[in-house]
Amino acid sequence: MRRASFSALFRIEVRLLLASRFSWILGALLFGAMWWGAVNGQHQAREQRATIDRIALHVEGKLAGQQAAVARYRQPAPVQLPYWQDPSDVSGYMRYGLEAYAVKPPSTLAGLAIGQSRLLPFYLKTDLDYVAPPGSAFDFINPRFLALGEFDFAFVLVVILPLAVIALGGARLAAERDSGALVLMLAQLPSFRRLVMLKFAALAAVCVPFAVVAALLALVAAGVPQWQPSEPGTMLALLAAYAGFTLFWVALTTLVASRGGVVASYLRLISIWVVFTFVVPAAGALLIEQTAPAPAALAYLDELRRINNMTPAERDAVFTEYVSTRPEYGAITARIKSVTYATKQIAVQQAVERRAAEGGAAMARAVDTAGAQAGLVRWLSPAMVLDTMLQQAAGTGIERHREFLLAARAYTDRLRAFFWPRALAEAARPTQACPGCAGRMNFTAHREIPRFEPAPPPAGMIGGAAALYMWGIAALAGLLLWRGKRLNL
Repeated sequence: MRRASFSALFRIEVRLLLASRFSWILGALLFGAMWWGAVNGQHQAREQRATIDRIALHVEGKLAGQQAAVARYRQPAPVQLPYWQDPSDVSGYMRYGLEAYAVKPPSTLAGLAIGQSRLLPFYLKTDLDYVAPPGSAFDFINPRFLALGEFDFAFVLVVILPLAVIALGGARLAAERDSGALVLMLAQLPSFRRLVMLKFAALAAVCVPFAVVAALLALVAAGVPQWQPSEPGTMLALLAAYAGFTLFWVALTTLVASRGGVVASYLRLISIWVVFTFVVPAAGALLIEQTAPAPAALAYLDELRRINNMTPAERDAVFTEYVSTRPEYGAITARIKSVTYATKQIAVQQAVERRAAEGGAAMARAVDTAGAQAGLVRWLSPAMVLDTMLQQAAGTGIERHREFLLAARAYTDRLRAFFWPRALAEAARPTQACPGCAGRMNFTAHREIPRFEPAPPPAGMIGGAAALYMWGIAALAGLLLWRGKRLNL
């Protein structure tokens, strides 16, 4: 009997896969899941952009109203406003009237992954004398909703795609083994190795191009931009990693399914999928918790509140000590009792932050240690690597959020540098800019208040390491497939 060539058998295998109704049904379901996940991610990004736009309108409206009030309070009046209601008083305004926000706009590719954006705030209202750090402030969401997670594009690629490959490859290969079809095919090839590699090549030729093209079409249909003008290599690296991830599961499915029956193959493949997708992340989190335990967050916040809980006499003493080291404000000490609470809070806030520095540093060290360990653990699971890569490309990962918190803190420092010297100078040498007016008129520079400038997602977040990793593990699975000594028929 004349044996058919490898290329001829390969074309037959590909045609059979493409002609199968099950392949088309599975492909349609996978594409639909990709599209729906991308729609959810893009909807989340649109909601965040709309919220940020509303914040900008709110801030502008508040500022316009305050300026109108300043013009109104410039008129003579029988009584003077309390400082905390006076938008023209610098100390009252900086504590009670200031409306300033730090925002983290969604990136161009935000539709790729909702990621941590449901858990981490994308905007923070600036408070010059906050007790808790900015990172502890966020909108409350139903915990049951959070526990269910988000059905997004990243979830489909990381969790559902391997199941689709297992369903397609495992069903076909294992069924052919059980039916004896592999024995007939083996007669057309010189070795078991060639037969297995034929199955692998045909499945890869169908699954990898379909997965990449379907993903791109789903993103287009959902309205997610494909390319970032500032970083065109991001999408290319992501597609390369995604193709390697798909190829890895094709090789693994071929390796397992060609060496057992349908039931046994499915059980083994699902077990491997569960380990990579759920067990490794959970075990890694447990390991990090045991090896790098973080200080109790509630205890840290309680300590901050305890430090900040000063009596009026203690506040006066802290403020007196503060201005005594600054000759330009020395005149304040002669009239300490008349200094406003908001101005005294300048010294109190700095004292609180100095006393809480050790606890804050311990929290920061714990976060950095846990982050470093998590970065190592994620390389144990292809699912974690791809998920992290998608979140980084979308700008919804923890790395960008840390940058946002640092930028928010820097913005707070800029506002303090703008307001605090003005408040201290006014307290040292009170001015009567408008005698007899309702407002004090010692602060009218509302349009000069610093604005927060959102930083774009850090460039170079997506490198070639993840793509090389995916293709490396795919090559390793292919090598195991190639070096297989026998095939149980």
